[in-house]
Amino acid sequence: MKFKQIIEHNKFSLVVSLPSNNLELAKAAIEGGAQAVKVHCNVWHRASGHTFGTYAENRDFLRELIALCGDIPVGLVPGGADAFINAEERLELEKMGLGFFSAYSHHLPCHMMESTVLTKMVAIDSTYTQNTLDAVHNSSIDVLECSVQPGENYGTDLCYADILRYSDIAAKTGKPCLIPTQRKIKPSEVKHLYQAGCKAVMIGAIVMGKEPDAQQVRAATAAFREAVEGI
Repeated sequence: MKFKQIIEHNKFSLVVSLPSNNLELAKAAIEGGAQAVKVHCNVWHRASGHTFGTYAENRDFLRELIALCGDIPVGLVPGGADAFINAEERLELEKMGLGFFSAYSHHLPCHMMESTVLTKMVAIDSTYTQNTLDAVHNSSIDVLECSVQPGENYGTDLCYADILRYSDIAAKTGKPCLIPTQRKIKPSEVKHLYQAGCKAVMIGAIVMGKEPDAQQVRAATAAFREAVEGI
């Protein structure tokens, strides 16, 4: 099943964003119950503090990861402010079997939105406005990543004001909304994301740790999968 279909059809879904491009951690996430796995290239990642290599440097890893995951969709953040894959590399990733891409809208080259193969997960940040939500509603974005926490909120506790904000975004955009763990969301709080109208949570370094071992990734994933299944 494609990533878009998983997000749309499941009551709620769990995505794991790996803190490093490591097959052992990916295997642990799968064992813990991840319904999709996301990795990075061409970026510095604020939450983990890691710098990920170029697409060329990660090409073999991505092939191995896609093979390892099988029917579980693999997603890629293909770039950021400093570098991004080009259209030819996007086509290569489509043939490779990548399931979806994830990127901030202000980093995203327009050619990425031309894909008829990849699920388009686009992120908005803390600078979004109500006009942004109107535009998202009318866009071809498949899944909206609500990365709306400012940097100073990273790693802090979720509060109900966040739930209200996520609810507003979900209602006004009409898009399946995914919430990344910029805040240190607890498994017990997943139900509040669901009640706000969101469709998925994506756990990463904030809840798994910046340098987690396989056991930590497996345990965190399993705890969130249990919470998702309990909704």
